[in-house]
Amino acid sequence: MENIKDKALRYRNLANDETFKEIIETVAQRQVDKFLSSETSVEDIDNARHVVLALKQIETVIQSVLDEEAVFDKKHNL
Repeated sequence: MENIKDKALRYRNLANDETFKEIIETVAQRQVDKFLSSETSVEDIDNARHVVLALKQIETVIQSVLDEEAVFDKKHNL
């Protein structure tokens, strides 16, 4: 099983990757554009909301691993 330090390094590298950040920002902006468009159907707005929530979950998962690493470091005086 992978240790928390290795996992946190992978997640940190992903979170800091310029291509990953660009993709997340592009997807988020497309959803915002749907919210702001007067031509967007209620169903499309609801779908956009779900996408935004999913993006938030990705951020939450990454942050939880980094938090877990911080707790590990504190416990082990690293």
